[in-house]
Amino acid sequence: MIYLHKLKDLYRRAKVTFIFLVIIVFYFIFIALNGGTTNTDALIKYGAMFPPYVLFYKEYYRFISSIFIHIGLMHIIFNSYALYIFGPQIEGLMGSKKYLLFFLLTGIGGNLTTFIFNFKSVSAGASGSLFGLLGAFLYLLHRRPYMITPEGRRSLLSLLGINLAITVVSPSISTTAHLGGLIIGYLLSYIFLKEKNY
Repeated sequence: MIYLHKLKDLYRRAKVTFIFLVIIVFYFIFIALNGGTTNTDALIKYGAMFPPYVLFYKEYYRFISSIFIHIGLMHIIFNSYALYIFGPQIEGLMGSKKYLLFFLLTGIGGNLTTFIFNFKSVSAGASGSLFGLLGAFLYLLHRRPYMITPEGRRSLLSLLGINLAITVVSPSISTTAHLGGLIIGYLLSYIFLKEKNY
C-alpha cells in the first residue's frame, strides 16, 4: 500500500506491533481460562472499560487495559489480523517509540469517547487504536497522497467504508470507540507523521 521498504525490512521494524499482538493473545488466553472472554463479570474484573468504575472507583487504568482485552474469538481474530496488516506500516513510518504512544493515545481516545457518550456500557478491544491507524492512513491520503498507490487508495477507502458501515449497523460494536479512535488518529497524525519521517 505504501512505498516505503521491502516487506521484510518493514516488518523487521515492527517490534512494537508484534509485542502488542503477543500481549493481546496471552491476555485473551488468560481471561478465557479465568471466567471466559464473553463473561461480563470476568471482563470487568480483568480491566474492560466500564465507565461507572472509572468515575466512582477511580480505576483509570481501564482506559489502557481494555485496549488489550477482546470479547470472544471472532473479535480477537479480526482485530489481531487488522493489527498485523496495518500496524507495521504505520510503525515503519513513525518509528517504534512514536508508534507506541500513538497506538495507546488513540485507544485511550476511543475509550474516552465511550466514557462520555456510552457511559453504562462494558467495552473492550483494540478497535479504537485500529481505527486510529486508519485515521493515520486517511491523513496520508489527504496530506501525502504520493505515498499511497491508486490501488492502495481504493482499498483503504473501501475498507474504511465497510468498517464504518459495520460499526453503525451492529449493536455489539462500540461506535463511539471506533469513531473516536478514527478522529483522534487523524488529528494526532499531524504531530506524529511529519515530512521528515519519510
